[in-house]
Amino acid sequence: MGWERLRTWSARTWWAVFENLIYLAFAIAVIALLGTAWMTSGVTHTGPATMEVPGLSGWPFADYRQVGPLRIDLHHSASISLDRPERWQILLLRLPSVVTALLTTILTFLLWQVARTLRSGDPFMSRNARRIFIMAGCVAGYGLLVEPLRTLVAVIMVDGTPAEGMVDADWPFAPAPIGFALLLAALGTIFRKGARLREDAERLV
Repeated sequence: MGWERLRTWSARTWWAVFENLIYLAFAIAVIALLGTAWMTSGVTHTGPATMEVPGLSGWPFADYRQVGPLRIDLHHSASISLDRPERWQILLLRLPSVVTALLTTILTFLLWQVARTLRSGDPFMSRNARRIFIMAGCVAGYGLLVEPLRTLVAVIMVDGTPAEGMVDADWPFAPAPIGFALLLAALGTIFRKGARLREDAERLV
């Protein structure tokens, strides 16, 4: 009997730790969202505005150089860098980061809600299924929205400059988040079926 109580207490403790870690991640995501939104406003912006470029259409250079607003590094990476950006340029360059922070905040909040039900020992409920489907939508939104948005911003920034046409816009989507979103959708389906089975069992009783 004592061993069963110890095991139950240990399981509840671990779920509580897991829930608190998720809560901490949610708090950090909220802080990151607010900080990104504040930087996007440009109120206290004094330095250069930068944004990573997803990819270039070719790699004609073997050394570091600046082509218009496009800064090309040695490790096949590039970024948009503006030393004296205007307010609209700051907003545009920060927009992908704002969307990423917003999706991350929603994702961690929903994960925290699911973790709370796991600790109570009753995770198979229709609310959790809906939460997981929304989480899948957030992850898919990152792959389908953030990278194309980053590419679009880069194309706008290099338009009319010596770097025009250098940004690769052929396939701006990120396949990994979309695959993970499909896995989350499958998990949501399992939770929904589990909730239906539990409801059917309760009706029989």
